[in-house]
Amino acid sequence: MTPTRFVQLWTHRYHKYTHILKAHGLGYMAWLHFQLVKWRTGGKKKLVAVIRTEHFGDIVTAEPISRYLRTLYPDSYIVWFVKPAFRELVSANPSIDEVFAEFCVTQRQTLLKTGIFDQVHELQFSNNNHCPVCQVFVDNPVAVGRHINIHNYFNYGNLLEVFAQTGDLIPERSTFPADDQPRLYLLDKHRSRVNALGLPERFIVVHCRSNYAPKDWPHERWEQLIDWLLLHYECSVVEVGLSSNLEITAPGYINLCGKLSIPETAEVIRRAELFAGLDSGPSHLANASGVFGIILMGSLNEFPTYNPYCGSYGRQENAVFVRQPGVPCAALPFEFVKEKIAAVLDNRLVNNTSRS
Repeated sequence: MTPTRFVQLWTHRYHKYTHILKAHGLGYMAWLHFQLVKWRTGGKKKLVAVIRTEHFGDIVTAEPISRYLRTLYPDSYIVWFVKPAFRELVSANPSIDEVFAEFCVTQRQTLLKTGIFDQVHELQFSNNNHCPVCQVFVDNPVAVGRHINIHNYFNYGNLLEVFAQTGDLIPERSTFPADDQPRLYLLDKHRSRVNALGLPERFIVVHCRSNYAPKDWPHERWEQLIDWLLLHYECSVVEVGLSSNLEITAPGYINLCGKLSIPETAEVIRRAELFAGLDSGPSHLANASGVFGIILMGSLNEFPTYNPYCGSYGRQENAVFVRQPGVPCAALPFEFVKEKIAAVLDNRLVNNTSRS
């Protein structure tokens, strides 16, 4: 072993094992915190843990579960586990008593193994229970027992129904028994930030790049579509997301990628005439915002057709799915997508204009 390789190896081990040690320490500190919670409530309230830590579209979709749990545990202290980056999505939810921004999976497992929680509902399976630093995967026994995994989960329903099943809240392959329309809880600071952007009065929001390439539509076709939208409709086009791979210089196109928090993105979407995008996090924000959605979808891995949405998008009451059975999103022809979008826009924009 060369000296350089030796240093690299032990540097890696140092970071890994100090991370694990910190995770265990933080787990026991959290146990003390929840002991104090029990003490403050006189031990009269059950502690209920809800675990849905990522991704932000999944957290938005799972929101109806918070309200359903409050009906099941009206007098309990409900704690939602989430990754720190997504804390704002849950922090203002009135059905949740506390948001626990976890350090990593090891911290969470250390805490749960103390038995401090009276009830645990895990709304995920092993691929969501992974810490790359600790190099561990943790399985959800309920998901394992019901054979729900990353390869077959859409065979069990939409995302809300899958999460409710992995959390042992509903029977296997059953529908969600309560209001399934996701809600957002935005604050004045989010509205003020968007006010400061000075957005045009009328605009369409687009989201053109997901975090999973098989869900994407080629950027050249997005550029072609946006140019066509700007030419044929009296609306600006606002792109949202983490980053953009588009090269558009036409007047009326506004690139907000990477400039907004998730709640601020939701507020921008809420103000739009409509949303056009992929099966991705922002489309779930659009569903929860009540904005009409045009969703480009295709076959995905083992699923030739699938429906991830609950609520009005899931029933296609407030959305149109643009897809061809068995065809991946990347292969959807431009003319096919344009015709589907034109049919929606020609109806909705005329109707919106007549109301204004």
